[in-house]
Amino acid sequence: LYRMRRGVMLLRTRRRYTPEFKQHVVQCSLESADSQAVIAARFDVPTSVLERWRREHVSTHEKDQKPLPNRGASKSLADLERENRQLRKQLARKELEVEILKKAEEYFAKGMK
Repeated sequence: LYRMRRGVMLLRTRRRYTPEFKQHVVQCSLESADSQAVIAARFDVPTSVLERWRREHVSTHEKDQKPLPNRGASKSLADLERENRQLRKQLARKELEVEILKKAEEYFAKGMK
């Protein structure tokens, strides 16, 4: 990998991380409710590298048959989508109620004149 500095091509050194550092970053990403991008930025690691470390960590733990503790987001994507649909239905119903009440108010206001 190369980069340019003042018109001169320089060899870009590859950053190396210790296994302890990798383990620490992966554990922080599993325990935090923050996104992987936020965790990666906090530790100055590319997001793609953190994703690869997490995959490697999960695959090594699957061989051990020990469950991984994930204290991050408490709801799965399916749960969040289900909740989102429910909230959208409630919102549509409330908007309809408000519209009906506004029309009723207009109707009764005309009758009072």
